[in-house]
Amino acid sequence: GTLGEEGLSLEFRHIASYLIWYCGHMNSEELLHEVVLCVGYFSVLHPDNQAIVQAGQPPTVLQQLCALPFQYFSDPRLVAVLFPTLIACCYSNQDNTDILEQELSCALLANFIEERQLEQQQNKSSPVSVKKSKNQDNKEIREAENRMAFPLRFPVEQWAEAQTYFSSSS
Repeated sequence: GTLGEEGLSLEFRHIASYLIWYCGHMNSEELLHEVVLCVGYFSVLHPDNQAIVQAGQPPTVLQQLCALPFQYFSDPRLVAVLFPTLIACCYSNQDNTDILEQELSCALLANFIEERQLEQQQNKSSPVSVKKSKNQDNKEIREAENRMAFPLRFPVEQWAEAQTYFSSSS
């Protein structure tokens, strides 16, 4: 759509790149997570926009994402923020996948998708009863976690193909 127009997509890249840099220097985790979320939405199943996130002066947006602190690749809460965006940026895009592989194994993304597939199968077979909480903080935390949920950020019907793609890339 609108962000895909060349001038706007270049502006988006510039703003995203600056904000990732800024968050790294100012320790602004919440803003960083919003930028990561936006970059994923910008890139998902959109080859032109996938090219935008790896274009420009290094470090590119994709390189910046791959260079986030180690916790984003090890802490499950932060993995759930970053990996869907890396998947959106790199799925079916060999150039981006090559850049990604300079920093981490595609097997990590394949495993992430596989875990989400298993979780979804388990949720279908045994629905979990959700306890209603009157605590506003818990509600806000749940809403934030839901916004970061993989099914909302990458189409479920593409999971199997994406899992195969990242498995064969590693």
